[in-house]
Amino acid sequence: MLGTFGYRRSPVWAQELMLAAKSSVRSALREGRAFESELAAAESRQWWSGAELQAWQMRRLHEVLESAMRHVPWYRERCSEAELAKFPLLDKNTVRAAGTALISHARRGPLFSGSTSGTTGTPLHLHQDLAAIARENAFVWRQLAWAGLYRGARRAWLRGDMIVPAAQRETPYWRVNRADHMLMLSSYHLSAQSAPAYLAALERYDPVLIQAYPSSIGFLAAWLQAEGRRYRGAALRGIVTSSETLTDAARREIASAFGCRVYDWYGQFERVAAIGTCEQGRHHLLTDYSYVELLPAGEGLYELVGTGFGNLAQPLVRYRCGDLVRPAPAGERCHCGRAFPLIAEVLGRIDDAVRLPDGRSIGRLDHIFKGVHGILEAQLRQDRPEAIEILVVPAPDFDRRQRDLVLANARERLGGEITIELRCVEHIARGAQGKFKGVVCNL
Repeated sequence: MLGTFGYRRSPVWAQELMLAAKSSVRSALREGRAFESELAAAESRQWWSGAELQAWQMRRLHEVLESAMRHVPWYRERCSEAELAKFPLLDKNTVRAAGTALISHARRGPLFSGSTSGTTGTPLHLHQDLAAIARENAFVWRQLAWAGLYRGARRAWLRGDMIVPAAQRETPYWRVNRADHMLMLSSYHLSAQSAPAYLAALERYDPVLIQAYPSSIGFLAAWLQAEGRRYRGAALRGIVTSSETLTDAARREIASAFGCRVYDWYGQFERVAAIGTCEQGRHHLLTDYSYVELLPAGEGLYELVGTGFGNLAQPLVRYRCGDLVRPAPAGERCHCGRAFPLIAEVLGRIDDAVRLPDGRSIGRLDHIFKGVHGILEAQLRQDRPEAIEILVVPAPDFDRRQRDLVLANARERLGGEITIELRCVEHIARGAQGKFKGVVCNL
């Protein structure tokens, strides 16, 4: 809805009505009886002992493997025992090649499709049912509760939604979504000039919690520090970041500028692993969300290989996330009292932010590739202030229509004041530790 011509051309009050209507429909799908049941169960499990969690996890893992082996054609052809080690490792290329053979014949009700570019810049299209949506939402709300949010409380949203057109040059760069009690702010209009207006809007709305990209809330924190002031909202209890890597330095700067704890949530569209942050500021691998194997990657780092528990309509077993973590020492326990294993460091999703000629800084631009077919990998590079280059490793079905769609998506988010070029290449270079960066800024 946010990208439609009708929304862009409507007055602010009408746009806010559209936002509320869309949110009401989403809430009806995501927060019904199934959600309430999943949330109650998740809130109970968080206080189980390590032995109780492990026993429950192994039972759930066996159920997922049995269902995949019996009802999913791709697994049925390859697996004869419900034993995890007998299942092959998956990656994006494998899932893409399998196509509908990974969809369960036992599914009930409608399927909802979506796509993501993720950490590797390689688009992937997946399907899920309503039960999977409700379960994911329950885990997100459990994390929000750890950060101090309660039902009906005001919150702010500073992520990748196109709240206002990228070409807009005057405030407000935000809209109030009354159905969700949420102030939604554009992450595409942040600049030194607009920062005071953003902070004034946040302070007026006075949310209990802010959900944001680290790069977006980090930009406002850096501006506050440079100006020698702090955020003046009275109600703020916490900030929850996600979708990008949150460094320790950024966490400290954001916490200092906004005067609250910063909670980091790690998850993926594939929904095979989740890492949450508790009230003590520690990362926990959520073993009631999925079963995760840690694949050694050298120097004390491990790649996450996850088997999701939530989406039986298109189950992903032993899926290689491509993201690296550094576990805490074995046996270390958190003072929060939860038995979920501790993660010392999450190293996935390290992207730069693009800098536009008008002073705006924009991070997390994988939205440009959502809904686009025929891309094996893609990366945005900025070597000059006045230009952005989009590198694409094309598949055979990447045609002019898909090319035009990428450019249109980029123009919508970056505006008309910067040159955007798309170049097809055979390979995109990796950085340190072989990690892929979706956005590289060399300015």
